[in-house]
Amino acid sequence: MPANTSPFNESSNRLRRPVDDKLAALMDGEKAVARIVGPRRIGKTEVVSSYARETKTPILCVTIQQVPRDMGSGWIVLAILEREIAALIQTGSKLGRILQKKDQGRIKSETKQEAKAELSIPGGLGSLSAKVEKTRTAEAASARQADAEIASALHRLELAAMATNTRPIVFFDEIQELIVNDDAGMPTVWAIRNEAQHHTACRYVFAGSNQRLFAKLQAGRQAPLLNWGSELTMPPLTTAEIDAWAVPLFKKGGRHISSLSAATELLAGKIGEVVEVCTKLWIDSKRDDVLDEGVQRDAVKAVARQLATLGRTTSELTRIQMKVLRWIVMNPGVSPYTKPAKESLELNDGTVATALVTLINKELIESYGPNQFVAATPLNVYASINPQLWVRR
Repeated sequence: MPANTSPFNESSNRLRRPVDDKLAALMDGEKAVARIVGPRRIGKTEVVSSYARETKTPILCVTIQQVPRDMGSGWIVLAILEREIAALIQTGSKLGRILQKKDQGRIKSETKQEAKAELSIPGGLGSLSAKVEKTRTAEAASARQADAEIASALHRLELAAMATNTRPIVFFDEIQELIVNDDAGMPTVWAIRNEAQHHTACRYVFAGSNQRLFAKLQAGRQAPLLNWGSELTMPPLTTAEIDAWAVPLFKKGGRHISSLSAATELLAGKIGEVVEVCTKLWIDSKRDDVLDEGVQRDAVKAVARQLATLGRTTSELTRIQMKVLRWIVMNPGVSPYTKPAKESLELNDGTVATALVTLINKELIESYGPNQFVAATPLNVYASINPQLWVRR
């Protein structure tokens, strides 16, 4: 690796967490289904992708982007799923060849109206020009048809996996996006469960970054993911975890550093933000440089300056709301109702609760567990607010 290349994005240097081993254990089960719960940019997607890479497991990543109101969610899921199946066929693997035979034998639907939807696919895969098929019947019938075709595609995948004695992973990422538009996509999630709950060859993982919406899929009598599979929680990283991972990499590159606490206390324990700041520190330094608190904070400021500010979202906050926001950013995952929090905030429970509701509604913070909160986009928050507010007192 060249001297100026950051080591923090190398897959061989990935920060491993207890959830890695828990996911691996779950994936060994006969009916392997996992639901990964945690705030955004915490590393949920990378945990699943890393497991697939390390075990050389075929993986179909059905990543859902925002669903337009005028487009059926089922057709979008189907388009992405079929794209992933086509990619698997192109690998020329035994599983791919069996899938190709099953696809060739499938009876095509008749007389369909086509509409194209440009879907942005993450991970540098470019855009997907998906064929969104709609029948000339009522919209409800069209939605049911899409869900039936999703179930059929998953069924074919299961049969091919059983025939080849392989266990692919179907990863539904950002699954909560299907219910953004008034729960319109809930039947699609039910269609996935009704088919997949019988599978023993294919393995399934569900994850979402909007915990308020993701919870609707898991809680309540009508929730399609209720009591299905095992829940894995990914809390924010602690400073100790970050130091145990990043400090040795900095030292191996000749940088002098004892802790990243000055930088990471502003990053809400999110690996995405941590990697960005560590990379900035690495690129802007050289061997024998000392990365002290001042240098670390300058790196956070530099990265934050490249991001869009939150504008009126933060300027309209009251002094109390700003105080609670600052506390949550610097104490990710810690309940603001604990005794140390009360002593620091000097606010009663009712005032804290009111501030939390406002911050959640403005999407400045997110909840991922009972009284557990974390900044939604800490670097954007930092970029939007006077940096002097972030000096720990």
